[in-house]
Amino acid sequence: KLPPMPEENQPKNDIRIKERNVLQVLVNANDMLLVDGQPSDIKELKRLAKDFIDNPSKNPELSESPQKAIISLKNDRGSSYNIYIQVHNELKAAYNELRDARARTLYGRGMDQLPESRQNEIKDYYRQVISEAEPEG
Repeated sequence: KLPPMPEENQPKNDIRIKERNVLQVLVNANDMLLVDGQPSDIKELKRLAKDFIDNPSKNPELSESPQKAIISLKNDRGSSYNIYIQVHNELKAAYNELRDARARTLYGRGMDQLPESRQNEIKDYYRQVISEAEPEG
């Protein structure tokens, strides 16, 4: 059942995302990885993701802040399950390393040694936002 039509005077939620806050990760049918349109190696993906999310050099082409960073992942239907898992693992590892580094900086301990409230605080700072598009091909 569809929701009712919105009233004409009701304001629309117009959420615009700046292009710089989205890291495009594409895996094609030949298991080739493209990051923001540039060929990349799976071994470089974690570093590229960490640089994008944290943007320590304040590069105007990378995310404005960790809270605004979005990773858009798109796979081709012909890409292998193995590369799909590798890409996911590298992206998750990027977030985990950033979170652990922040925990050590703020509290002198790793993420896994912090109480749940502190872990949630750091997870909120580095929200893992991986948007997965429907596969093509």
